[in-house]
Amino acid sequence: MKIGMIALGCAKNRIDAEMMLKQLEDNGFEICNDLAECEGVIVHTCTFIDPAKSESIEAILDAAAYKEHGKLKRLVVTGCLAERYRHEVLTQMPEVDACLGSRSFDKVVDALRADTVFEEYKPLSCCPPEYGRILTTGSKSVYLRIAEGCSNHCSYCVIPSVRGEFIPRSYDSVMDEARLLAKNGAVEINLIAQDTTRHPDLCRFIRDIAAIESVHWVRILYCRPEEISDELLQTMAETQKCVPYIDVPLQHASGRILKKMNRSGDDKSLTDLIAKIRRVLPKCSVRTTFITGFPTESEEDFEILCNFVKENRFANLGVFPYSREEGTPAGRMRGQIPEDLKQRRADLIMEIQHDLLPETNEPLIGTTVEVLCEGAGDDGSYLGRAYFQAPEVDGKIIFTCDRPVCEGEFVPVTIESYREYDFYGTASFPQE
Repeated sequence: MKIGMIALGCAKNRIDAEMMLKQLEDNGFEICNDLAECEGVIVHTCTFIDPAKSESIEAILDAAAYKEHGKLKRLVVTGCLAERYRHEVLTQMPEVDACLGSRSFDKVVDALRADTVFEEYKPLSCCPPEYGRILTTGSKSVYLRIAEGCSNHCSYCVIPSVRGEFIPRSYDSVMDEARLLAKNGAVEINLIAQDTTRHPDLCRFIRDIAAIESVHWVRILYCRPEEISDELLQTMAETQKCVPYIDVPLQHASGRILKKMNRSGDDKSLTDLIAKIRRVLPKCSVRTTFITGFPTESEEDFEILCNFVKENRFANLGVFPYSREEGTPAGRMRGQIPEDLKQRRADLIMEIQHDLLPETNEPLIGTTVEVLCEGAGDDGSYLGRAYFQAPEVDGKIIFTCDRPVCEGEFVPVTIESYREYDFYGTASFPQE
């Protein structure tokens, strides 16, 4: 039986999809990329914000069309949308044959083999399923999830209701997977969770994964600002293989808005945090995200955010207009901001960030940085990333080399120019 998959959402969602692919392979299914030839299709969904929900629904409907124009017999919906809307998916989309909640993707084989409608929603208090993975990012740069769920309960966020409260993976489980990933060729391991900094063994993971001989880079993603401890920064500083890169979604800088978001801090305390990060890790690349147009956000609040971005000069930055999500405290708040104003404010933040790029990028011109090669381009050049670029979300290094370069190889590249977030250069190996 040929099975196809449409996987949406974040890196954490991707890992669930990879576990399902492994289950399919182990049970004799043929994984097929041509949906028109598939007898079964899995749509692994996201529902973090409204655009993600719309994309998931569109993907389900697109897949369902193959029941008429292809060979499709079983359509299975999994992931966050399936958890959030549970029985509604089946009642409102009769084309769907099975629905599995966030903790139930280990039942994907049963869902495909069932003769009738199939659904399962394990309690979110259950430990997440653990299974082998078929890596979809290649074997060289990989994600390693160290926890599931989130207990922060930001007022705008649906994650606790669709992924559950924070549940850390055990030290042994994480390290066993890290060693297996390294054995299979991983040279960069990216530690992820909804809240990586809450895991009590994070510093231990950094040290012990870095001690694996074949691992060259360890990277931490999704850090909660108030949990970036002195111990974490010192561990990063002392661990040579831990890249000086921190992904810390700040969401806003106005203390008033952050309080309404059920988050802590203000522009001063967050500026102090970033200064401390850069003091302990002088070359640290700080990436963040912001939300514009949160309920009651005033011009004064927005001005605080604008000034904060100008003052702190982030290497990489993303902005999302606030998405009003049903079932969240923020969704019930008065003072909702018009959609056009949310978007206009998001665009203004990105304009500020764009105008600051020369200050952050030009000092890199003429320097030589270590680059992880991710493959060759169509024009004979190569694509890769430096330590200040996380996979999928940041820019690339595009470089030329006078000898062949393999995927997963680390190459010294002298940077010669940049365009937006991408850099261009030439490999410069030392003379032998």
